Parts: sequence; structure tokens; C-alpha cells
Amino acid sequence: LAILYTIKTMKPNRIRRIIGVTALVLWAMAVVPKIILQDSGSRLVCQLDNWAALFAPMLSIAYIIMATIRVTKGKHWGVKLLEWTICVAVTLLCVVMLFMAGLRLDHKVWGDKEYVVYNEFGGIGDPAVYYLYKHNGMIDNQLCCLGSYCCNPIKNIGYIIYEPLNLIKEEADVETPESGNYEHITTFYRLSDGEQYEQSQNDSLLKVTNRKRYQKTPSSR
Repeated sequence: LAILYTIKTMKPNRIRRIIGVTALVLWAMAVVPKIILQDSGSRLVCQLDNWAALFAPMLSIAYIIMATIRVTKGKHWGVKLLEWTICVAVTLLCVVMLFMAGLRLDHKVWGDKEYVVYNEFGGIGDPAVYYLYKHNGMIDNQLCCLGSYCCNPIKNIGYIIYEPLNLIKEEADVETPESGNYEHITTFYRLSDGEQYEQSQNDSLLKVTNRKRYQKTPSSR
């Protein structure tokens, strides 16, 4: 309530400036990390860059409309028409960018204190793909690709990372198209490159990971 009262008592010019500055900061958060981290495939933690790209167009639209109202006040109708035409064009551009940002907002499927797995948008017409990241301060470093479950709905999924063994163990309940039931599947990957091991190797890999010194408790989703 205090925040709403403060906003209500603020002058329109000050509100417009705050919105404009906030929009600029969000655009910087959305664009700069993608330029700097583009080659490494890394990203800001908690998808801060993607969230910034989602909210930046919203605030930009609000700022553009408020600024156009102020600038066109008392102007000739021809000038108003021109400036509002520009406003609508820029607003439509922001709407398109907002839509694209929404598509790129990835779905977190699992995470713990050290690692996180995102189901990422692969592009229009392409399947979404699972990627493993490791937390490093404010940066999530991309480690490897874990494939895709685009054609098989998943009920539950979890991962255990065995760094000394260079292994990732994936436990998933995957729906089988034939029966419609969920089948529990254990899959192993190499941590270094995400290469999937054959199911025939599961028994030997389970024996290794079940040794007392490598036993771990699966982290929650």
C-alpha cells in the first residue's frame, strides 16, 4: 500500500523517467550478457537475461506511450498524427520482441545448489532440448546437452551428478505412446560432453555409482 501511495503521489514526469531508466537497465541486462557470453553458451543465473528481455519491451511500450502523450500535447494535428504513427510502429516492434522473449523463456526441469537443467526452446519447428548448467556466481556455465523428450511426455525427472566418475545419472518417468503408461527409465551420460551410454551398460554403471563413497541423495526438482 505504501508503494502504491508513493506512485500515486508522484508526478507523471518522474514516473516516466523511472520507467525509462528501468527499461534501459533491463535492455542492458538482456543484451550485454548475450553478447559477452554468446560463444560459451553460458547465461545469467535464474534466467535473469531472459526475464529482462521479457519485461524490457513491456516497460518500453509504457514509456513510449507516455512520452508521445507529453510530446504531442498542444501540437498541430499533422504533427500528432506523425508522432503517433511512429509510436504505434515502435510499440508493434516491442510486441514482437515481447513475443520472441516469451518463446525463449526456458523451462527449468531440475536443479540443486550446483547444477540446473533447462528444457530450452530449440526454434520454431525444432524440438526443445535439455541442457545442463553449473552455477558459477552470477553465471550459469553450459556443460552439455542431454537430448530431448519432445515426443514422450515426462511425469518426473531427476539427476545425480558424479563429478569424480564423469557421470550423470538421469531418473525419469516417461510415457510410452503404445500403452499410455509411464515407464521408469534410468539413463547415464558423460558429464564432460553429454554423450549417452547404451542401456546395456546400465548394470555396470549402477554398480559403480552405488559404491558407498559415490552414493548420493537425489536433489529435489
